[in-house]
Amino acid sequence: MNLVYPVFLFLVVLTTLSCSSGNEKSRELIEANRLHLEAMKISEHLEQKLDSLAPLAKDDLEKSRIDSLKDLIEVWEENVIEVPGFTHAHDHAHGAHEHKTAPSMTDASMLDYQRQSKEAILELQQAITALDNPRK
Repeated sequence: MNLVYPVFLFLVVLTTLSCSSGNEKSRELIEANRLHLEAMKISEHLEQKLDSLAPLAKDDLEKSRIDSLKDLIEVWEENVIEVPGFTHAHDHAHGAHEHKTAPSMTDASMLDYQRQSKEAILELQQAITALDNPRK
């Protein structure tokens, strides 16, 4: 499974978004924020899961897979964009960091971006689940 593709797609979507005007919270922005918060919760859980799997790695190959997945989650987090107009407080197991301020985009584009972001973290979740399943 190539995990670079979802992260790449996520970055491409970011660069193709269009501008918007107005600061009201539309249904699209509310949904975008909901998706953002869900994705952040998933990423926090995945970080903790990988931290718990690292000491259990049975060989160098498995350790390398865990490290690669950690790196992909970091790349994902570096490209997280918060939905404007909503308060955000995230507790990350790996220390505090800031998310990018959203570029000017339409509400529909923000919703699409957050959907892509959540899809990318869900693909990472599947890879981590597959790594963990042989243990059970």
